[in-house]
Amino acid sequence: MKRSYTRFIGVDLGGGRGKTTAVAELRSGPAGAEVIEVATRSGKQPWSDETLMQRLARVGSDAVIAIDAALTQAACGRCTEPVCPGMEACSDPATVWLRTEGRALVRNVAVESIGAGPRPMLTAQARLAPYAHRATDVMMTYERGLLPLAALGATSGAIAARASQLRRRLKGVGFELHQNLLEVSPAATIAALCDERSARGYKRDADPWRTRALILERLGDLSFAPQSRMAREDVLQNDHCFDAVISAYTAYLWARDSWPTPEGFFVEDGWIVAPP
Repeated sequence: MKRSYTRFIGVDLGGGRGKTTAVAELRSGPAGAEVIEVATRSGKQPWSDETLMQRLARVGSDAVIAIDAALTQAACGRCTEPVCPGMEACSDPATVWLRTEGRALVRNVAVESIGAGPRPMLTAQARLAPYAHRATDVMMTYERGLLPLAALGATSGAIAARASQLRRRLKGVGFELHQNLLEVSPAATIAALCDERSARGYKRDADPWRTRALILERLGDLSFAPQSRMAREDVLQNDHCFDAVISAYTAYLWARDSWPTPEGFFVEDGWIVAPP
Protein backbone atom coordinates (compact mmCIF):
# COMPACT_ATOMS: atom_id res chain seq x y z
CA MET A 1 0.00 0.00 0.00
CA LYS A 2 1.10 3.53 -0.76
CA ARG A 3 2.38 5.31 2.34
CA SER A 4 0.33 8.34 3.29
CA TYR A 5 3.12 10.86 3.93
CA THR A 6 2.82 14.13 2.03
CA ARG A 7 5.91 16.08 3.16
CA PHE A 8 9.49 14.98 2.70
CA ILE A 9 12.42 16.66 4.44
CA GLY A 10 15.88 16.00 3.08
CA VAL A 11 18.98 16.79 5.12
CA ASP A 12 22.49 16.82 3.70
CA LEU A 13 24.28 16.65 7.03
CA GLY A 14 27.62 18.36 7.43
CA GLY A 15 29.78 19.23 10.42
CA GLY A 16 28.50 20.57 13.72
CA ARG A 17 29.09 24.21 12.79
CA GLY A 18 26.33 23.80 10.21
CA LYS A 19 28.05 25.57 7.33
CA THR A 20 27.99 22.49 5.08
CA THR A 21 24.47 21.35 6.01
CA ALA A 22 21.46 21.93 3.78
CA VAL A 23 17.75 21.25 4.27
CA ALA A 24 15.12 20.75 1.55
CA GLU A 25 11.37 20.18 1.76
CA LEU A 26 9.22 18.53 -0.89
CA ARG A 27 5.47 18.09 -0.94
CA SER A 28 3.62 15.48 -2.95
CA GLY A 29 0.79 16.36 -5.27
CA PRO A 30 -1.09 15.07 -8.32
CA ALA A 31 1.85 15.85 -10.62
CA GLY A 32 4.55 14.41 -8.37
CA ALA A 33 6.93 16.00 -5.88
CA GLU A 34 7.34 19.76 -5.63
CA VAL A 35 10.29 21.51 -3.99
CA ILE A 36 8.99 24.23 -1.69
CA GLU A 37 12.16 25.03 0.25
CA VAL A 38 15.91 24.65 -0.05
CA ALA A 39 18.15 26.35 2.49
CA THR A 40 21.72 26.31 3.70
CA ARG A 41 20.77 28.51 6.65
CA SER A 42 17.84 29.20 8.93
CA GLY A 43 17.47 32.92 8.43
CA LYS A 44 20.96 34.17 9.21
CA GLN A 45 21.92 31.14 11.30
CA PRO A 46 23.74 28.08 9.92
CA TRP A 47 22.23 24.67 10.59
CA SER A 48 23.90 24.07 13.95
CA ASP A 49 22.62 21.24 16.13
CA GLU A 50 20.01 23.36 17.90
CA THR A 51 18.88 25.28 14.82
CA LEU A 52 18.51 22.08 12.80
CA MET A 53 16.65 20.31 15.58
CA GLN A 54 14.23 23.20 15.96
CA ARG A 55 13.47 23.02 12.24
CA LEU A 56 12.95 19.25 12.18
CA ALA A 57 10.96 19.06 15.42
CA ARG A 58 8.08 21.05 13.97
CA VAL A 59 7.55 19.28 10.64
CA GLY A 60 4.54 17.24 11.82
CA SER A 61 3.28 13.68 11.58
CA ASP A 62 2.66 13.82 7.83
CA ALA A 63 6.39 14.13 7.13
CA VAL A 64 9.31 11.81 6.54
CA ILE A 65 12.86 12.92 7.28
CA ALA A 66 15.65 11.55 5.08
CA ILE A 67 19.24 12.13 6.18
CA ASP A 68 22.33 11.74 4.04
CA ALA A 69 24.54 10.26 6.78
CA ALA A 70 24.97 6.99 8.65
CA LEU A 71 22.24 6.68 11.28
CA THR A 72 23.53 3.44 12.81
CA GLN A 73 26.88 2.19 14.01
CA ALA A 74 28.76 -0.85 12.81
CA ALA A 75 28.43 -3.99 14.95
CA CYS A 76 31.36 -3.28 17.26
CA GLY A 77 30.01 0.17 18.06
CA ARG A 78 26.77 -1.39 19.31
CA CYS A 79 28.34 -4.32 21.13
CA THR A 80 27.88 -4.69 24.89
CA GLU A 81 30.04 -7.78 25.41
CA PRO A 82 32.68 -7.22 28.15
CA VAL A 83 35.33 -9.16 26.19
CA CYS A 84 35.63 -9.20 22.42
CA PRO A 85 35.98 -12.72 20.97
CA GLY A 86 37.31 -11.41 17.66
CA MET A 87 35.59 -11.29 14.30
CA GLU A 88 36.00 -15.00 13.49
CA ALA A 89 34.27 -16.11 16.71
CA CYS A 90 31.71 -13.33 17.03
CA SER A 91 28.06 -14.43 17.02
CA ASP A 92 26.54 -11.04 16.19
CA PRO A 93 24.40 -11.62 13.05
CA ALA A 94 25.87 -8.60 11.25
CA THR A 95 29.42 -9.78 11.91
CA VAL A 96 28.55 -13.30 10.82
CA TRP A 97 27.21 -11.85 7.55
CA LEU A 98 30.38 -9.82 7.01
CA ARG A 99 32.69 -12.80 7.39
CA THR A 100 30.54 -15.12 5.26
CA GLU A 101 28.29 -13.53 2.65
CA GLY A 102 30.11 -10.19 2.78
CA ARG A 103 33.54 -11.67 2.15
CA ALA A 104 32.17 -13.87 -0.64
CA LEU A 105 30.51 -10.88 -2.26
CA VAL A 106 33.70 -8.79 -2.12
CA ARG A 107 35.83 -11.63 -3.43
CA ASN A 108 33.51 -12.51 -6.31
CA VAL A 109 32.82 -8.99 -7.50
CA ALA A 110 36.46 -8.00 -7.26
CA VAL A 111 37.70 -10.73 -9.58
CA GLU A 112 34.82 -11.36 -11.97
CA SER A 113 33.85 -9.47 -15.08
CA ILE A 114 30.45 -7.91 -14.53
CA GLY A 115 27.72 -7.60 -17.15
CA ALA A 116 25.11 -4.90 -17.62
CA GLY A 117 24.42 -2.52 -14.78
CA PRO A 118 26.08 0.34 -12.96
CA ARG A 119 28.75 -1.77 -11.22
CA PRO A 120 32.40 -1.29 -12.21
CA MET A 121 34.11 -4.09 -14.10
CA LEU A 122 36.71 -4.54 -11.38
CA THR A 123 36.50 -3.39 -7.78
CA ALA A 124 39.27 -3.44 -5.19
CA GLN A 125 38.83 -5.90 -2.35
CA ALA A 126 38.00 -4.32 0.99
CA ARG A 127 39.11 -5.93 4.24
CA LEU A 128 35.77 -6.05 6.01
CA ALA A 129 35.78 -5.37 9.74
CA PRO A 130 32.81 -5.19 12.14
CA TYR A 131 34.14 -2.01 13.74
CA ALA A 132 34.14 -0.17 10.39
CA HIS A 133 31.65 -1.74 8.00
CA ARG A 134 27.93 -2.30 7.89
CA ALA A 135 26.27 -4.88 5.69
CA THR A 136 24.18 -2.28 3.85
CA ASP A 137 27.29 -0.36 2.76
CA VAL A 138 28.90 -3.55 1.49
CA MET A 139 25.76 -4.48 -0.44
CA MET A 140 25.41 -1.03 -1.97
CA THR A 141 29.05 -1.08 -3.07
CA TYR A 142 29.65 -4.68 -4.14
CA GLU A 143 26.22 -6.16 -4.89
CA ARG A 144 24.45 -3.19 -6.47
CA GLY A 145 27.41 -1.01 -7.45
CA LEU A 146 25.61 2.17 -6.39
CA LEU A 147 28.32 3.49 -4.07
CA PRO A 148 32.07 3.83 -4.57
CA LEU A 149 34.58 1.91 -2.48
CA ALA A 150 35.33 5.17 -0.66
CA ALA A 151 31.84 5.05 0.88
CA LEU A 152 32.77 2.02 3.00
CA GLY A 153 33.59 2.92 6.59
CA ALA A 154 31.40 6.05 6.67
CA THR A 155 29.90 4.98 10.00
CA SER A 156 32.74 6.62 11.90
CA GLY A 157 33.78 10.25 12.10
CA ALA A 158 32.30 13.53 13.20
CA ILE A 159 29.36 13.57 10.78
CA ALA A 160 28.32 10.03 11.72
CA ALA A 161 28.51 10.97 15.41
CA ARG A 162 26.37 14.02 14.74
CA ALA A 163 23.87 11.90 12.81
CA SER A 164 23.67 9.41 15.68
CA GLN A 165 22.86 12.17 18.16
CA LEU A 166 20.32 13.68 15.78
CA ARG A 167 18.59 10.31 15.43
CA ARG A 168 18.26 10.01 19.21
CA ARG A 169 16.87 13.53 19.53
CA LEU A 170 14.39 13.00 16.72
CA LYS A 171 13.07 9.91 18.46
CA GLY A 172 11.92 12.21 21.25
CA VAL A 173 9.63 14.06 18.82
CA GLY A 174 8.17 10.98 17.15
CA PHE A 175 10.60 9.99 14.41
CA GLU A 176 11.62 6.33 14.31
CA LEU A 177 14.32 4.87 12.09
CA HIS A 178 12.95 2.86 9.12
CA GLN A 179 9.47 4.28 9.73
CA ASN A 180 9.43 8.04 9.24
CA LEU A 181 13.19 8.56 9.54
CA LEU A 182 15.37 7.22 6.73
CA GLU A 183 19.05 6.95 5.95
CA VAL A 184 19.64 7.77 2.30
CA SER A 185 22.47 8.33 -0.14
CA PRO A 186 21.92 10.82 -2.99
CA ALA A 187 24.77 9.22 -4.94
CA ALA A 188 23.11 5.80 -4.69
CA THR A 189 19.74 7.20 -5.74
CA ILE A 190 21.24 8.96 -8.76
CA ALA A 191 23.24 5.89 -9.77
CA ALA A 192 20.08 3.77 -9.62
CA LEU A 193 17.82 6.22 -11.45
CA CYS A 194 20.35 7.63 -13.91
CA ASP A 195 23.81 6.07 -14.18
CA GLU A 196 27.08 5.72 -12.30
CA ARG A 197 28.76 8.52 -14.24
CA SER A 198 26.06 10.98 -13.19
CA ALA A 199 26.45 9.87 -9.57
CA ARG A 200 30.15 10.75 -9.73
CA GLY A 201 29.88 13.75 -12.02
CA TYR A 202 27.40 15.94 -10.22
CA LYS A 203 30.15 16.81 -7.75
CA ARG A 204 33.30 16.31 -9.81
CA ASP A 205 32.58 17.28 -13.41
CA ALA A 206 34.20 20.37 -14.88
CA ASP A 207 30.64 21.68 -15.24
CA PRO A 208 28.65 20.11 -12.38
CA TRP A 209 25.87 22.68 -12.92
CA ARG A 210 25.08 21.07 -16.29
CA THR A 211 25.29 17.54 -14.86
CA ARG A 212 22.85 18.43 -12.08
CA ALA A 213 20.51 20.07 -14.59
CA LEU A 214 20.50 16.90 -16.71
CA ILE A 215 19.76 14.78 -13.63
CA LEU A 216 16.83 17.01 -12.66
CA GLU A 217 15.47 16.73 -16.21
CA ARG A 218 15.47 12.94 -15.90
CA LEU A 219 13.43 13.13 -12.70
CA GLY A 220 10.25 13.95 -14.58
CA ASP A 221 7.93 14.16 -11.57
CA LEU A 222 10.14 16.58 -9.60
CA SER A 223 9.37 20.28 -9.96
CA PHE A 224 9.98 23.54 -8.12
CA ALA A 225 7.13 25.53 -6.59
CA PRO A 226 6.77 29.14 -7.83
CA GLN A 227 7.08 30.44 -4.27
CA SER A 228 10.46 28.71 -3.81
CA ARG A 229 12.00 31.59 -5.77
CA MET A 230 15.64 30.81 -6.55
CA ALA A 231 15.53 27.24 -5.24
CA ARG A 232 16.37 25.62 -8.57
CA GLU A 233 19.40 27.86 -9.07
CA ASP A 234 20.56 27.13 -5.53
CA VAL A 235 20.25 23.40 -6.19
CA LEU A 236 22.23 23.64 -9.43
CA GLN A 237 24.97 25.78 -7.91
CA ASN A 238 25.38 24.15 -4.50
CA ASP A 239 26.06 20.42 -4.09
CA HIS A 240 24.74 20.45 -0.50
CA CYS A 241 21.41 21.87 -1.68
CA PHE A 242 21.34 19.31 -4.50
CA ASP A 243 21.99 16.44 -2.08
CA ALA A 244 19.27 17.69 0.28
CA VAL A 245 16.72 17.72 -2.56
CA ILE A 246 17.71 14.25 -3.78
CA SER A 247 17.49 12.98 -0.19
CA ALA A 248 13.94 14.30 0.11
CA TYR A 249 13.07 12.94 -3.34
CA THR A 250 14.31 9.50 -2.30
CA ALA A 251 11.92 9.60 0.65
CA TYR A 252 9.11 10.63 -1.70
CA LEU A 253 9.76 7.61 -3.96
CA TRP A 254 10.01 5.35 -0.91
CA ALA A 255 6.53 6.44 0.17
CA ARG A 256 4.98 6.56 -3.29
CA ASP A 257 6.19 3.13 -4.38
CA SER A 258 6.11 1.45 -0.96
CA TRP A 259 9.67 0.19 -1.01
CA PRO A 260 10.14 -2.61 1.53
CA THR A 261 11.53 -1.90 4.99
CA PRO A 262 14.61 -3.76 6.26
CA GLU A 263 14.26 -7.07 8.06
CA GLY A 264 16.42 -9.21 10.33
CA PHE A 265 19.71 -7.83 11.54
CA PHE A 266 19.50 -4.94 9.05
CA VAL A 267 16.97 -3.26 11.35
CA GLU A 268 19.68 -2.70 13.95
CA ASP A 269 22.71 -2.72 11.68
CA GLY A 270 21.25 -0.08 9.38
CA TRP A 271 19.80 0.25 5.91
CA ILE A 272 20.44 2.78 3.13
CA VAL A 273 17.17 3.48 1.33
CA ALA A 274 17.68 3.53 -2.44
CA PRO A 275 15.60 2.71 -5.53
CA PRO A 276 15.13 -1.06 -5.83
